[in-house]
Amino acid sequence: MNTEEKLKEIFVTTFNTQSDKITLQTRQNEFENWDSLGQLRLIMAVEEAFGVSFDIDEIASMTTFERILNKIIQKTGKK
Repeated sequence: MNTEEKLKEIFVTTFNTQSDKITLQTRQNEFENWDSLGQLRLIMAVEEAFGVSFDIDEIASMTTFERILNKIIQKTGKK
């Protein structure tokens, strides 16, 4: 499983949605439960799944699926 597929699974679980609803362009305002608490749950799941950590500035900028994916790739070096 590649990084994008793994991240999609995290989105599906965190936001209780279907994977076909998630694209690179998926934005924070597209899911009702992607609020500040949803963001925290998402980031915690990502950090645990990929063995990375993000600082507060990075978290604040992670408002799309693509931005999160790029941050993970940047930190892990894995696509």
